[in-house]
Amino acid sequence: MHTSSSRFLTTAVILLLLINTGLVIYLVLDRNRSHRSYNRERPDISALFAKEMDLSVAQAQQHRILHEAHFKRVGVLYDSIRLVKIALFTTATLSTADSLLLLSNQKINNWHVAINAQTVSHMQKVKDMLTDEQKKKYDQFIIKMMQRGHRDSNRGH
Repeated sequence: MHTSSSRFLTTAVILLLLINTGLVIYLVLDRNRSHRSYNRERPDISALFAKEMDLSVAQAQQHRILHEAHFKRVGVLYDSIRLVKIALFTTATLSTADSLLLLSNQKINNWHVAINAQTVSHMQKVKDMLTDEQKKKYDQFIIKMMQRGHRDSNRGH
């Protein structure tokens, strides 16, 4: 009796792990598919920024170079975060999940610190290339971007 319930429990755990892994893979693949827009192209952020800030042609080129380099650098970090989260959530049922959680959180936090530092550095480089009038617009633009789409935490939504 004891061995059959043990065998059943082992089979159930393995089956649940396989189902969880399949679900994570499905969600990741489906997320990529659902975010594609076949009807419209993604707007050129550098061009929109150049228009909003009233940049000269030289400033617009310089901004595009800075923008692309920045997102290439932080994109690698975001990819690393995504991979660690996938690994963590697919192994959440293992007995070592607590130690994996601590290690994963530490790695993710370090990557977020690096992303924040690189973003602040990028913003300073962009601001350094602007005129005094454009710097005022830029400060307002950054505040607007930070508030965009976020609700206050005290609203309970």
